[in-house]
Amino acid sequence: MSTLVNCPKCRVEIESDSYYCDQCGVELYICPQCHVFGKGKRCTQCGQPLVSAANQVVSPVHPSTSSVNSSASSVSPAPFEPEKTMRPGVSVPPLPVRLVCSAAGIRLGLGNGAVIGRRKGDYVSAFASQGYVSGTHARLQKSTSGQWEIVDLDSTNGTFVNGNRLSPNVPAVFSIGDIVRIANLDFKVE
Repeated sequence: MSTLVNCPKCRVEIESDSYYCDQCGVELYICPQCHVFGKGKRCTQCGQPLVSAANQVVSPVHPSTSSVNSSASSVSPAPFEPEKTMRPGVSVPPLPVRLVCSAAGIRLGLGNGAVIGRRKGDYVSAFASQGYVSGTHARLQKSTSGQWEIVDLDSTNGTFVNGNRLSPNVPAVFSIGDIVRIANLDFKVE
């Protein structure tokens, strides 16, 4: 099972064994030494030239504590293992991966820290023609418990989760099946 990493371009979570981002389509490049995904020509961790992920065979990385620089390390702490922390028979609910507005034909892959806006942010191409969406409308983020949240960035026409208007700069959790409204656009959480 592969782990999840963030696309260096659109910051959406993708499988670490991907060759291309399944959301924005960018070809992925990886450092052959650090096994860190990056954009540009060189690794920001060690300076080695990046190579196409399609041409690189990457084995799981288990760095020794003596070779890890804590300030430059890109290794995230391992997520909790549900089978060891939950009661037997209790399943972990799946996490959302996208917001879909069928009426406007917009599909947004979720990216931690991604900004939704008409003029600025990670999804400008999807919202540029949406006049009711503010220039910087909302931000997607993961909570410390791993749940997805949306934060209204003091937008004019508001952000809603299941019909409840969000107060500016106050995170609201959303789950699969919820409806997230951005101005006049309803997105189903999938």
